[in-house]
Amino acid sequence: MSDKFTIQLLIGNQMYPVTVRRDQEEIFRKAAKLINGKLSKYQQAYQHQPYEKYMSMALLELAVGVLQAGEDNDKGPYQETLEQLTKEMEDVLGK
Repeated sequence: MSDKFTIQLLIGNQMYPVTVRRDQEEIFRKAAKLINGKLSKYQQAYQHQPYEKYMSMALLELAVGVLQAGEDNDKGPYQETLEQLTKEMEDVLGK
């Protein structure tokens, strides 16, 4: 049995066949739902605009979210360093 299979995702007004690993099916479906939610938000807020504008704004919003999440993850090494220093200080103080 193959680990990959094809699912159909409706994004906007277009159906896309996407080949995914079985363990990634749910995340792809959630991603399509998230995209469609963003598109719907912009369609309701800015009616009578070309569909490409809705797509562009949804992509921009999602890209900003990805970049912000990446910046938040970059704080991980600092957190690890602080935890190590705290442990060393506690060891020195005999706690």
